[in-house]
Amino acid sequence: MTRWRAFCRKYAVMLKMEWAVMMAYRSESVIWMIGALIQPLVSLAVWLSISGGQGSVGGYSPRDYILYFMGVLLVERLTRSWDVWEVEQDIREGTMSAKLLRPFHPIHWSIAQNIVYKLFFAFLMISAWVVLALIWPVFRLPIGLWTLLLVIASMILAGVIRFIIGYQFGLLAFWTNKATAIFMLYDGIHLFLAGRLAPLSMFPQWVSELGYWLPFYVTLGFPVELMTGKLANHPELVQLSFAIQIGWSVLLCILLRWQWRQGLRKYGAVGG
Repeated sequence: MTRWRAFCRKYAVMLKMEWAVMMAYRSESVIWMIGALIQPLVSLAVWLSISGGQGSVGGYSPRDYILYFMGVLLVERLTRSWDVWEVEQDIREGTMSAKLLRPFHPIHWSIAQNIVYKLFFAFLMISAWVVLALIWPVFRLPIGLWTLLLVIASMILAGVIRFIIGYQFGLLAFWTNKATAIFMLYDGIHLFLAGRLAPLSMFPQWVSELGYWLPFYVTLGFPVELMTGKLANHPELVQLSFAIQIGWSVLLCILLRWQWRQGLRKYGAVGG
């Protein structure tokens, strides 16, 4: 119990440090967040223009598209991981050596940073959504409290999966100097198979099934469709999606531990 309390105190200090850093660069953080809104809003405008003349496309009405891409905007920002760039830089420049001397595993500093930044973004974006929902009924979610709790749980698991994957791509820098380039290829695939450009149901069946079982749909499309009420009549699909999320989380944790140990054997600091 004493060790656990000491661990929590140290984590609290890390969170305070990361909060101070974010407040020092809060304008940059807000600009970064605004820039991330462009792609979902462009996709929303495209699908609204397509469905406007037909009333409904692929089972989605204009209102459905508004809710869907608002959900994409929120979930994408609160689950996305940027650690691949920082991890690759630490390994390439040798600054990972200093982090290895700290009492915590280097990954905990990334976790603390993610928690602080995502809580900050969550406060801004959820507050904005609540205001919009109070003014325009189209933004009101058709779900109850229990489903809302499931949405939160699904977003946490989605964030865990995306964080681990991003960190793993960063660790590829132990073997190659193209880690971020490889990650950008993965992110391009994620753009389609996770439902960021369009609901996965719009794609051919084999494509949607591929995105469903791989760690794509469950990291974005699932929380969004759960949030917008699209899965209200499919409890078995909700249960299976949670099982897939948990399964990938466990598997990726195991792979991350193995990859870290193997990478340290290759590591040779040349800077820092």
